Amino acid sequence: MWRSLFAKLLVSYLIVALLTLLAVGVVMSQLFANYYYSTRERHLIQRGKAIGELMESYLEEGQSLASLDRVLGTLGYAQNTRMAVVDRHGLILAGGTRLPGPPHLQLEGDENRRILQGEVVSKRAFSPRFNQTMLSVAVPIKMKGQVVGSLLLFTPVADIAATVGAVERLIVYAAGIAILVATVLGYFFSRSISRPLKEMSRVTLEMARGNFGHKITAVSRDELGQLARNFNHLSTALQQTIGTLHQEKLKIENILSNMSEGVIATDEQGKMILVNPAAARMLKCEGTELVGLSLADISACPGLAELFGSVLGSGQEQSAEYRLVDSRTFVLVHVAPLKGTEGRIYGAVGVLQDITELRQLEQLRRDLVANVSHELRTPLTSIQGFLEAMMDGVISEESVKKQYLQVMHRETLRLNRLIHDLLDLALMESGKVTWDLNPIDAAQLVARVLFKLTPQLQEHRVHVERDIPADLPLILANEDRVEQVLINLLSNAVRFSPPDGVIMIRARSSGNEVTISVQDHGPGIPAEDLPYVWERFHRVEKSRARALGGTGLGLAIVKQIVTAHGGRVAVESEPGKGSTFSFTLPAVPPDEADGAGEGYDASRC
Repeated sequence: MWRSLFAKLLVSYLIVALLTLLAVGVVMSQLFANYYYSTRERHLIQRGKAIGELMESYLEEGQSLASLDRVLGTLGYAQNTRMAVVDRHGLILAGGTRLPGPPHLQLEGDENRRILQGEVVSKRAFSPRFNQTMLSVAVPIKMKGQVVGSLLLFTPVADIAATVGAVERLIVYAAGIAILVATVLGYFFSRSISRPLKEMSRVTLEMARGNFGHKITAVSRDELGQLARNFNHLSTALQQTIGTLHQEKLKIENILSNMSEGVIATDEQGKMILVNPAAARMLKCEGTELVGLSLADISACPGLAELFGSVLGSGQEQSAEYRLVDSRTFVLVHVAPLKGTEGRIYGAVGVLQDITELRQLEQLRRDLVANVSHELRTPLTSIQGFLEAMMDGVISEESVKKQYLQVMHRETLRLNRLIHDLLDLALMESGKVTWDLNPIDAAQLVARVLFKLTPQLQEHRVHVERDIPADLPLILANEDRVEQVLINLLSNAVRFSPPDGVIMIRARSSGNEVTISVQDHGPGIPAEDLPYVWERFHRVEKSRARALGGTGLGLAIVKQIVTAHGGRVAVESEPGKGSTFSFTLPAVPPDEADGAGEGYDASRC
């Protein structure tokens, strides 16, 4: 409590008031005492001089000093003053009967010298003769210009001391009242200063906790009131500034959190100070607190620490490409130094871009060029060889020529299918194709496809079984394209099914979707090839698939058609037991089952 500003101010006011009153009391007491003593001394000197003149006149008339004893007694009694006449040697000549003590009054040497020189001597001191403090005055008595003795006047000062004591008591009482008033005034004055400051301290603590809603009530118009108003203005400005900074922080956090690129920032020692979720996913460190760790602790990309260290050392932007350990992921890292206002490097920031898809697309492009070239070269080489043999006359038998022409015809048809599929796939991928959507009965669609594939089924001696519920909802799609999807899937199933094999076609509905699956009992697909069966020219057994007449584009076209309708494709397979390909398409709502089709733009799928 005594360390508070309120206590310090109050105590300071009281100390100042006490010291002031003490000084004033002491000075006033001395002034009153000096006034009373000097007044009494002045009056005593005046009376002594008057009596001295009277005695000088008596001496001039020839009377002795001893004859004045009765006169001195009468005058002294009337004026409450003891008087005595002494000669030059201090012997009492008159008035001695009223003075206690010996008949001599021995004056001090200096006082005696001054009297003999004609000076009036006065002093206030304790007198052993009277056993009290007395005011004494010695007035020289002259005769014919010579000092023949002196008149001594003694008066007690007890009454003056009593008067001074009464004045001092009044001063003490007044000082007590003044101290009480000063205490009350100091209390309120100290409180008027400390209370706003205490309120400011409380509001400051609230501001430190982030609560800027508290304000200080500014009542006075003095400096404290102005300070309170300025403090409120500061609080409002800080709230606005911190709110703006918080919004900007949230924006940056949201941007960093939703960026597809990874962002890593480090300090000058290479310790991470910021890692966004995308960077944690790329580095396989999700769920790990990376802030505060060194880049050398990231095992997924060992070269990252070296790149950041190089940028911190050189101060220049650098880029590098890495393949993550135990992963097919490729990242392109661009690192730039973080510089302060004075150009000092205090860290570095790096952007990690996942270029795996770009790498895959580049690889797909190269594979596409290579595959298309290979697929075109094989039939063209075969046709060229047969034509050159026929033109050179090497083949003369008509049966052999007919056989060659049949092979050339099959290769030409294969080339035509390949080119048609490539153009069809490119058209769908461009998003410029528009299809009409119609309600489709799945049972009728399957029956129509099976009728078209009857020669192929008979050639491979494959049987088809159907499991299609009678109450299956209609499919909302383009009938020709869905028929193409089903033909591609059934053709693949027929080609890869063994003789006397069975193909199962199932249809099921779930919610507002219809799923159609085609199951065969062929050789199946290895698990490592399943993610790539929907890609162009992907074949599990290239030689066997080419021998069976496939172009390698059928499943890619299936995926494009189904995806353009807003559906999805799936495959399940087990080597040696067969495969199941399925596609899911939207169903016609029950209240629109009899409605007409509407235009459908594949580019919006």
